[in-house]
Amino acid sequence: MKKIITILLFLSPVLLIAQQTDQQQLLTRIKELNDAVFIQRDSLKLLAITDANLTYGHSGGKIENKAEMVHNAMVSKTTYSDFVMETPMVMIEGNVGISRQVLKAKSYDAQGKEGVLHLNVLQTWIKKGRDWFLLARQAVKLQ
Repeated sequence: MKKIITILLFLSPVLLIAQQTDQQQLLTRIKELNDAVFIQRDSLKLLAITDANLTYGHSGGKIENKAEMVHNAMVSKTTYSDFVMETPMVMIEGNVGISRQVLKAKSYDAQGKEGVLHLNVLQTWIKKGRDWFLLARQAVKLQ
């Protein structure tokens, strides 16, 4: 019994560090996704960090699969500035990660008309091997 307790005490910091590393990796992936969609318009990055079975929900109710999301992100005439991700929160259970964050930015349509992007975003990520891939995303407009 002493041996088991000793082993568990030895392993608990290792497990905690692994969990923190997963959280840090996932937060990095979330930033990469936001940059690829809203700032850089990077289709190769989007293809690399999204799962083949992606379901991507917009705040207006539109739902897209992976191909549609990547295509529409690239052809969108809307541009963004002053992009900020607030209150990122990540929970990990096994190879599944759930994240929530608030996104804020100024948006500009094709005619240059300014608007405001203010979203609460829920994402589901899946870890395959050493990497995290976006499996699902749903956004809700905030006032």
